[in-house]
Amino acid sequence: MPLFGKAKTIVGLDIGSSAVKAVELRPAGKGYKVTAFGAEPVPADAIVDGAIIDAASVADAIRRVFDSNKAFKTKDVCASLSGNAVIVKKITLPVMTENELAESIYWEAEQYIPFDIQDVNLDYQILDPGTGANSRGSMDVLLVAAKKEKIADYTNVIAQSGRTPVIVDVDAFALQNAFEVNYGLEEGRIVVLLNAGASAININILQGDQSVFTRDISMGGNAYTEAVQKELDLPFEAAEQLKKGIPVDGATFEEAQPVLHAVTENVLLEASTRRSRTSIRSARSRGTPASLAATRRRWRRPRQWPSASR
Repeated sequence: MPLFGKAKTIVGLDIGSSAVKAVELRPAGKGYKVTAFGAEPVPADAIVDGAIIDAASVADAIRRVFDSNKAFKTKDVCASLSGNAVIVKKITLPVMTENELAESIYWEAEQYIPFDIQDVNLDYQILDPGTGANSRGSMDVLLVAAKKEKIADYTNVIAQSGRTPVIVDVDAFALQNAFEVNYGLEEGRIVVLLNAGASAININILQGDQSVFTRDISMGGNAYTEAVQKELDLPFEAAEQLKKGIPVDGATFEEAQPVLHAVTENVLLEASTRRSRTSIRSARSRGTPASLAATRRRWRRPRQWPSASR
């Protein structure tokens, strides 16, 4: 957990398909204090399926975030990415020392990574060293690989905006870090983390302090808007407002609810691979009241929203 393990001030930057968001944290007592926050829209199709298509527009949006708020004091930026250029996989290997694993991980990874191993940046974490009585001579390792090309795309737009990229994480694990700092981790407790954006949803299922399942779903808030737009014959902007429960001319929120529910059921089909006792939903602008209600019905468990003040 490199970001929260250091006292150095850093900016967390979320580069999304609809907007870029930035937050600066400073250590405050036993926790952290938000000292600056900003967001700027990104032009449509500037980022598609997590891939940066229009780098100049994205860099300009990042620049505007910082230029519009002089409370940002540091140029060091932490970002994260997801999508089909990122592979997260739990693998089982013969028991070996940490040094032996470090020497052999690239060779072992070639069997699981669908890219040329020279084209990816690789990281790993030992989940179970296999030293227990029931290990049967094997160890569990979480393997993470991201294409160098995609990492370069993200670091380049950050650099073009006048900032310095110092950390590039994976979306699902960045969310896990934020949850751990705010709420802590309980041994054996199962938690589902959902990060819902405009065009994708990241899922990370934790058991205690370990990630046991991750998945990226290529549908998000825009899917709700487009469904409402099509079914109720509304302009995109009106459909965007209506999905949030804001009244518009030509349709009511009650008319939109069955449409929103149908989209949510499709999302939850993907998300319900495993159940959880608690689900934490990332607080972002693309959520809908209907999606929260459907999530509550599906898992029948209490929901919590991350608090910036915790």
